[in-house]
Amino acid sequence: MTDYFAITPARDEEKFLPHLIKSMTSQTVPPKRWIVIDDGSTDASPQILDEAARKFDWIEVHHLPGDRVRLPGGESVVMQHLPRDAWQRYEYVLRVDADVSFGSRLAQHLLAEFARDRELGIAGPTLYEPSPSGWFEVNSPRFHVHGPIKMYSRQCFQAIGGLEPGLGWDTIDETHALMLGYRTWSFRHIRALHHRPQGEASGPIRARLALGRAAYYAGYSPAFMMVRAVRRSLGFPPLLASGLMLAGFFEGYLRHWPRPATPELIKFVRRQQIRRLLMMESLWR
Repeated sequence: MTDYFAITPARDEEKFLPHLIKSMTSQTVPPKRWIVIDDGSTDASPQILDEAARKFDWIEVHHLPGDRVRLPGGESVVMQHLPRDAWQRYEYVLRVDADVSFGSRLAQHLLAEFARDRELGIAGPTLYEPSPSGWFEVNSPRFHVHGPIKMYSRQCFQAIGGLEPGLGWDTIDETHALMLGYRTWSFRHIRALHHRPQGEASGPIRARLALGRAAYYAGYSPAFMMVRAVRRSLGFPPLLASGLMLAGFFEGYLRHWPRPATPELIKFVRRQQIRRLLMMESLWR
């Protein structure tokens, strides 16, 4: 079965929504249902979405009030509009951001990978982001499926209990899946364009702090974070990138923030990271 359900959180995305709508409506295997959550947009996003919904009966738009309290990221609203009865009839769930675009066969290729590998729980494309010199590949371990676009098997999505709200959700979901024996993978032959690079909306300083905070919420090992900070020490802002990331990470300890990751998951994550640091076989490859 190739039926899949898609969901997208969007806020003030009038610049990029037309690209996503064109990508979704041109799929060789379109979703049976696509819910788009307009999270209080103040630009032309609501009108763009409503027009698309009038043309395609499988597009469903939800408009949320703009004065509501919002958590970082879009996962809190995603899970509010993704109850069990909304997705359990479909074999796969596609979660995609509003600032992403891709070719017409992306869903077809992802579904083919799931059919080829029954242990595959989360799959995604290789992500490309813009720079002054052109589009560049976002480097990451192949097991990491980038948050802007991810497809889940129904069994995996159910096993991990859906998506956690807030920072670090896109690490928690895949490490939870790995712990349960599923495979997660970003495929080189499947590509997507992320039109807004990470941190562009909030600025590079807040983005680096958020990166560290997300790592704290996901239960990263402090030793692994120190090594990671050294590797990122030449990033932007110059010399401050690693310090900001560590500040965000250790802020969680100082403020005693509760983690959404369970103790069992944190233990699993840290064991894999330490094995990686010791050059031993690890899922963190």
